[in-house]
Amino acid sequence: MNQIITNNLQQIVGLGNPESKICFHLPNAPIVGELGYKIDDLVAINGNHWRKIFVIIAKLCSHNIDWKIFRNEQLINEVYISFENKLNEYATWQYICGKNHSQSFELCEDNQSWQTVNDEYDVKFHQTMTGQQILLTPYLDYRQFPNALITEVKSYLSDS
Repeated sequence: MNQIITNNLQQIVGLGNPESKICFHLPNAPIVGELGYKIDDLVAINGNHWRKIFVIIAKLCSHNIDWKIFRNEQLINEVYISFENKLNEYATWQYICGKNHSQSFELCEDNQSWQTVNDEYDVKFHQTMTGQQILLTPYLDYRQFPNALITEVKSYLSDS
């Protein structure tokens, strides 16, 4: 079910499984060339930056499985990466990555309904009336989203 989703202008609006229960919202799409869209292909075309993005996604999503195995064998089928400024209707878990990017979404502005997961990195959590779980996170880069924060977010989500 992994695929490249494009709009009517042939711009990439998503990668992976659009009906996944997990969606990561990122501000910029990778370049997709003739090699394809397997993770190794995307990293070969786009460089180390996208390798880091896939590693962080794998670490956040791999439960009961080594993150490397998840990244290589399951990520592209079990996760959707969206480049649109709207929530995914199928996803239960929505990670909106990057403070500037999150401001482009129409989200509940009521600060009372958002829980702070981590103050230093400004990670927030909100559950919508329809049961969707939204996380506002830093951009998926090691400086902004280090391993300690990955562990903290995973722990918070497993407790909620």
